[in-house]
Amino acid sequence: MTDLTTDPYANIVELYDQEHDPYDEDIEFYVGLLEDPTSRILEMGAGSGRLLVELAREGFHVTGLDSSAPMLAQAKRRLLEEGVSRNVTLFEGTMQEAAKAPGGPFDLVIFSLNALMHLPSQEEQRDAIAASFAALRKGGIIVFDCMNPTLEQLHYLTSKQHLEASWENEDGSTTDKWSHRDLDSVEQTLDTVLYYDTTTPDGALRRVRTQFVLRYVTPSELKLLLNLAGFTNVGLFGSFALDELSDNSDRIIALAQVPA
Repeated sequence: MTDLTTDPYANIVELYDQEHDPYDEDIEFYVGLLEDPTSRILEMGAGSGRLLVELAREGFHVTGLDSSAPMLAQAKRRLLEEGVSRNVTLFEGTMQEAAKAPGGPFDLVIFSLNALMHLPSQEEQRDAIAASFAALRKGGIIVFDCMNPTLEQLHYLTSKQHLEASWENEDGSTTDKWSHRDLDSVEQTLDTVLYYDTTTPDGALRRVRTQFVLRYVTPSELKLLLNLAGFTNVGLFGSFALDELSDNSDRIIALAQVPA
């Protein structure tokens, strides 16, 4: 039986794909960061391969790092189905092991869709950023897409149980994703419980539960962590259009560079 304390994604791989596969707002941004189509990219927390497929289609050589074997198995199936597996290497490991990932040195390291937040302590986040620095070539770029932890956002996430998303499945069933989060403002963590309720056309209900801890970073903290790791040219933005970061921004898009 899978230990959900070590792999909270083991039992929700299919549900994760159903929720996230339609999301494509970040693809054009990542593709546009590199002019050379043969550039080497490392995606941290690559999951089931949503972004890996799109980057490989563009011709990039991509390494997908993730600690979840079931998620990487799904990524492998997806890459084979899409005919782009030759451009992708999958590596099972932690984000702190980025320097060991095959395919480097890399031109770009990507932490997409809150990947950094899945490291539940500042020490682990710091070590992952340092490992990314070691995995990049001189002049290489690191990029983050993180939640902007404004007071309004934190209050919304922790005030009550939320219906985060609903979607229709091919078999006619409907899935509702519910969440409950407890805030530790000292450690900047969100103890997160997710419930996926799938209702079949005849009314039968199946619930899948998982739990993990997320750690949010403030913009100034992220900038400091990048500077301490040796990165320069740190830029913090509020969208993939690189709009100015403000209290009204839902996301933090951060870019930094290894000195050339």
